[in-house]
Amino acid sequence: MDKSQQKNSLVADDIAAIDAEANEESPSQVARRNTLLSNDVWTDGPSARVRKSKRVKTLTLYAFVGVLSFLLFLYLSFPFNVVKEVLVGKVNEVFIQSKLPVRMAVGNFGMKLPVGIALEDIQLNNVNDPSASLKIGKASVVLSVLSPLLGNLAADVRLEQSGGSVDVEVNQSIRGIIAALSSRSTKLPGGHLRLEFKKFELKPLIASALAFVRSGNNPALQTIQPFLRTEVSGLLSGKISLDVPTSSDSAEKIESDVDLRFNNAYFEMKDETLAIPRQDFSEAVIKAKLAKKSLEILPETKIISNDLGVRLSGRLSISDRMDVTDVKLNLGLTLKGKIEENFKTLLPVLLGCDLSKMAGGQMNVELSGHFSALTCS
Repeated sequence: MDKSQQKNSLVADDIAAIDAEANEESPSQVARRNTLLSNDVWTDGPSARVRKSKRVKTLTLYAFVGVLSFLLFLYLSFPFNVVKEVLVGKVNEVFIQSKLPVRMAVGNFGMKLPVGIALEDIQLNNVNDPSASLKIGKASVVLSVLSPLLGNLAADVRLEQSGGSVDVEVNQSIRGIIAALSSRSTKLPGGHLRLEFKKFELKPLIASALAFVRSGNNPALQTIQPFLRTEVSGLLSGKISLDVPTSSDSAEKIESDVDLRFNNAYFEMKDETLAIPRQDFSEAVIKAKLAKKSLEILPETKIISNDLGVRLSGRLSISDRMDVTDVKLNLGLTLKGKIEENFKTLLPVLLGCDLSKMAGGQMNVELSGHFSALTCS
């Protein structure tokens, strides 16, 4: 009896072990069943959203790396020299068609992100006077990517020269620019223009401009040839803004603001026959506002040097053709030294004033009327 019980006990244990083994599932089977049948797959549960978010982040990272790699490859393989030659050639072609004796040369050319170009060692040469060349250290042009979609041309331009700079902000209507270029009217395209100067050196710019005028050999300018050999220098700071709300033939809505200051400025006549000594300016300020076809020159406008003082304020009326139609200005002149000796009678005559207006080297008058025929009082 005891033996049969022991035998039955072994059989029972074997059956229990077999049942336990049959009820056990492998980890892969459990995972497969959970994957196919769990609520995380068939419903938008927290774990599914986490996996989806990770997948989106991974795809975004891959896309960013791909775009960055493409831009890097494009930058390294871009034919900068070819583009530079084409660009310079087009600009010089415009100069030739316009019969301007100016040619441009560029040293280095490159891209400026996001969309723009950078130029270095820019030089404008006068074919009639090789010594009259204008050199600009650096220049950059950055275009707005979205502005063309809105029908505008927006760009930021920066010129650097002699430690100073000028920043130009342009936002003009493309349609207005095309209309202005295709027609001979004087209307301005609608948009915004802003120039900001920071210690910009004027000497090379003015010297090149005067040399350009001299090389033209215009008979009408023969009488002022001595003045075209004047040396002018100074550091320009300030701003000029121009707003044209809509492109039209009327100047009614055009607004402008000018606030310029010149530091370390001087002018020197190279022609000794004029007997004008070098003038170093202690103050040189120009402030003006344009609104509703009226240009107002603010009282802060003045030029003060060692032998000359000029103070100007008043108003100029502007027509739709941007001509001056009416003048009402307050002018104050102070002359000293050689300038007083040589010009105390000439300046009143040029302004249409009586000689008695100049007394002790000073003259304070009001100029009014049409710009070509002023009345002095």
